[in-house]
Amino acid sequence: MDFYQSISKYYQYIFPLNKMQLDFIGKSHQQAKDQLSVLDIGCAIGDLSLELVESYQKVTGIDLDKGMIDKAIIKGKSLKNLEFHLQNMLELDTAFGSNSFDIIACFGNTLVHLNSDEEVLQFFRTAKAVLKKDGKLLFQIINYDRIIDQKIDHLPTIENEVIKFERNYKYHSSLGKVDFETILSIKESNHSIQNCIALLALRKAKIEELLHKAGFSNISFFGNFKRENLTENSMPLIVEAS
Repeated sequence: MDFYQSISKYYQYIFPLNKMQLDFIGKSHQQAKDQLSVLDIGCAIGDLSLELVESYQKVTGIDLDKGMIDKAIIKGKSLKNLEFHLQNMLELDTAFGSNSFDIIACFGNTLVHLNSDEEVLQFFRTAKAVLKKDGKLLFQIINYDRIIDQKIDHLPTIENEVIKFERNYKYHSSLGKVDFETILSIKESNHSIQNCIALLALRKAKIEELLHKAGFSNISFFGNFKRENLTENSMPLIVEAS
């Protein structure tokens, strides 16, 4: 069973919705929310999309994991202006027409699941193609400059009454990737799910270079969803580009 499918039952306990994401998205566009269409990439079980649809004209959520999308579809089936699709983020231009979205949001370290800088550039170009003229691309990853430069080998453990989620990093400089090793412990059943996945260690300078190549000219970096400046100690790296 795919790792993300195996943890879908516990996803809301591992990664509960961060309401600051809603504020960040809301401040990204000057137009009234009820006139805007949003694409939520890597939507998982749909929690962010379900919040967005209360304010925005149209929300579309996509994910590559069927278990996640199936849960999202069930949760949003009664909402007419919300759609969920099993969809590859590299194929936006074939799945959607040009000028389809005012905002594309890709949070939760989704971007670095792509395999190479070339795939990231392909994503940026397809995102640009489906965005409207004044559209915004918003995304959040881990600040890999911090991980690499400070030789950080783990992230803080996530723990609550239901789960314990341990996260370790092993950087391979020759590959430009990190092994993301996780242990999810389910407290009720005393069961553990272990996984290791290679993630692209995408640095800020490379992100900026690829965004420019894809046609984005206005690029801002932030260190959190409060829109505070990105620093060498910021855990996330958040981008707004148009």
